[in-house]
Amino acid sequence: MVYKPLDRKTFLRYMKLVGWSLEKGGIDWNLYDENNFFLCSIKISHGKNTKEEVVANSVDKTKKIFKERGLLWPPQKQKK
Repeated sequence: MVYKPLDRKTFLRYMKLVGWSLEKGGIDWNLYDENNFFLCSIKISHGKNTKEEVVANSVDKTKKIFKERGLLWPPQKQKK
């Protein structure tokens, strides 16, 4: 299945829903889980006149990690 790039703000909102964090690394961004364990590197593309987007390959990696942990992609708000 082919994935589309995802807006950075949307990606950050998804990570916040599950308690994960995205921190700037040397070149790429690093994705950490709720226990502050490293999960993977995330590439965010940007240009002079374009918005920042998480590249499709990184969206696919994140989806695979969600699937391994038994979580739904994209994450949904928990109903009370």
